[in-house]
Amino acid sequence: MLSIIILQYFEIKRVNNTIGLIEKVKNTLYEVAEKITKAASEDETYKLMLEAAIDLIPNASKGSIVLLEGDNLFHFRTIKGYSEELKKLTLKKEEVYLYSINNFSETAVIKNPNKFDEDIINSDKIESMKSYEALDIFCTISSPIYIDDKLIGFINVDSNSKGKNFTNEDVELMNYIKNELQLALKNFFIQNKLKFMANFDELTGLYNRRYFKQFFARELLKIKRYKNEVCLALIDLDDFKYINDTYGHNMGDKALKLFADVLRENVRKTDIYARMSGDEFVLLFTDCSKDKAIDRLESTRRALYKRKLANTTLSFSYGVCQIDPNEDLTPDDIFGEADKEMYKDKNNKGNRT
Repeated sequence: MLSIIILQYFEIKRVNNTIGLIEKVKNTLYEVAEKITKAASEDETYKLMLEAAIDLIPNASKGSIVLLEGDNLFHFRTIKGYSEELKKLTLKKEEVYLYSINNFSETAVIKNPNKFDEDIINSDKIESMKSYEALDIFCTISSPIYIDDKLIGFINVDSNSKGKNFTNEDVELMNYIKNELQLALKNFFIQNKLKFMANFDELTGLYNRRYFKQFFARELLKIKRYKNEVCLALIDLDDFKYINDTYGHNMGDKALKLFADVLRENVRKTDIYARMSGDEFVLLFTDCSKDKAIDRLESTRRALYKRKLANTTLSFSYGVCQIDPNEDLTPDDIFGEADKEMYKDKNNKGNRT
């Protein structure tokens, strides 16, 4: 009878501990999800994810989030408990444990991560990892991170407590944590994209009309107050309709992106530029006379002319309005003046459109 009571006591205690852990997990993940919605950067979201996993999984003491980047290598994006030097290392997929055992299909426990690393990773990287104390661990839970069925990386939670391996229950807990955080991360990406689309042109990556109009209205007040020397230029790609009609809209998109790249390469970081609509762009030259603005535009035009697109030479027409801080000009007045100058330039060259 006594033994039954003791067993029941321990079972009740185990159940209570489990309930307590579940409540802690739910509360922590709710708080983390809230923080992710307010995160200022992608790196901050990964930091929040990693800290939550380490905090919630028993015996976890350190960890990392490793992301698949554009070079098709895995980079240590966020780490905890390790030297920042670890971020200098990259891994091929063949050097990643999850790839070797299940091709990133599910969470797995690595009971002796040091042995796997030394067998698979080249000796130079191993020496670097030793110097960063990255091999001072006895057990790891590794879990792939997917967004919309696309692998973006994996999260490792490590234990440096000898003899305390992660259990199947810990794997289930990791999966629960990871799934909840994947949803929060996806929401962060969606919100970021919406913010981007509110201010930037999706095709070229330049500021869009909405952003520039708002910015210019504020800037015009500063120009009038501080008497700054500023010029506004409107730019229109030459023969853009001809390019679209002759080569198709995909070629037209390539022409717009190429021009945006040339623009970035040939204007100062202090100048503001945007895509207004179609093939029309705007440039605000700060601390710049009209003559200097024209020189920069001519230099940009020559740079564009050298960049061939499917054996087609690109060019543009432009008009510049030097903003007089002593005149009571509205944004529409300034745009109108630059627009007139641009069409003079276009008509002088006899472009098709």
